[in-house]
Amino acid sequence: MKTHLVALCLTTLLSAVDADMEGAVTDLGYDSYSTAWRYLGSYIDDCSTSSKWYSSCTSGTRKLLWAAYYDPNYEGEQIGEYQYYTSDGEWDDSTCTGDRCAKMDCHDPYTEDSSWELLGVYKESVSFDNDNFFEQLFKHQGYCLWDGDKEDNDYGSQDSDAWQDSNYWFMQTMRKELPEGCTQTSGFSGTYYIAMKPQEGGDMTLGVYTDSSCSTEADYTYEDYQSYATSLTATASSGAFDTWNAGMDAYKICQPCRAYNREATECSGEHCDRRRRLGEEEDGQGDEEQNGFNCYDDAGYQNCNQCYKFETHTDMEEADASDLSLADSQGTILLIEYDDVWYGSGLVGDVEEPEEEEEPEDEHEEREAEAMGSSMGSAGAYGGHYAGSAGGSDAGNGAGTSHSNAYGAVVGYSFAGVAALLALGGALVVARRGARQGGTLDGDIYVAAPR
Repeated sequence: MKTHLVALCLTTLLSAVDADMEGAVTDLGYDSYSTAWRYLGSYIDDCSTSSKWYSSCTSGTRKLLWAAYYDPNYEGEQIGEYQYYTSDGEWDDSTCTGDRCAKMDCHDPYTEDSSWELLGVYKESVSFDNDNFFEQLFKHQGYCLWDGDKEDNDYGSQDSDAWQDSNYWFMQTMRKELPEGCTQTSGFSGTYYIAMKPQEGGDMTLGVYTDSSCSTEADYTYEDYQSYATSLTATASSGAFDTWNAGMDAYKICQPCRAYNREATECSGEHCDRRRRLGEEEDGQGDEEQNGFNCYDDAGYQNCNQCYKFETHTDMEEADASDLSLADSQGTILLIEYDDVWYGSGLVGDVEEPEEEEEPEDEHEEREAEAMGSSMGSAGAYGGHYAGSAGGSDAGNGAGTSHSNAYGAVVGYSFAGVAALLALGGALVVARRGARQGGTLDGDIYVAAPR
């Protein structure tokens, strides 16, 4: 009896701790349309950063990071106050309805013109099951951003072939096929495990491992696993993770916390038939967007607050400098400045590196004289300092610098149609890999930031 009571009390306490994240972003007194977020990528947790006594950590757990922002200059025009970066590599201002038409550019860590201010960085377990980050994102904001609400076909989760010609259903189908944590697979001769493998630029793939914590990679690759896993559908398609990562590129770009549409949308037909009758702020539900840019999502919500869903339906925790430093050392997250320290590498959208200021000629000559003719060193930091550059570490050898300029590639916020991908077979795989080696993808730029 005592054991049961102790367990019950501990469970209740931990539930209360988790519930504390509710309102971390959405209950700060800001209008929900003045808040935004972006996806930073994932990393492998070695449990060295678990400072909270109630945190449970298993070494090798995959975590993801996202950041929340606030616009103090917001004037009340909701979606109509902003222009949005699109998959065409352009800023779309067709949504602007008032005098202010600001860029939703919280993904740009450099610009001094942006009004977005960082609210915090948050971490969650990488889980593809229901009531976790990806499931919550896909069925709410993803449904409208990937145009699932605009498809003529009457798709449902029971339609096994829907993924072949629907961006939205491709992502949902693949999500359901991905493994939870480090999972043993019978696909190979011998004992092997599969797990999500973080990659540079915020991308991911599946890795094949020899141990139950998925820390030691095997000689097999994800493509080998595809050949053995006969039950896969979308995940077995050619270039599956290229399509997945292209879909997730949309969220590396600054997005409103409120789900939205970039064209006026009325509630009609199936959307209204299954719409949940909730009031504003009930489980993330929103009122109608005043300019008509409404998102009626796959879960029956109207203009759902995505940040609220992360707070209440996932294992979201507040991240700190140690989490960012660990992710930075693995070279898998996008560039972000946090407490005057730079973490990660790589830029998205049309963001460009700031140009270094030229040194005045007299100072240049004086420095050359002092250095006895040696050339000037370049200071690769832009404001603050980079993680790993303090504490006496040599540049390029400290934590967070080992992957400097390793990802000088091009990625973007673009999502190739699934039908086109299937028609092209493996061409997208080659194209996207080629793009990462210096080309461009639909005009969207992803470059390694100076370290």
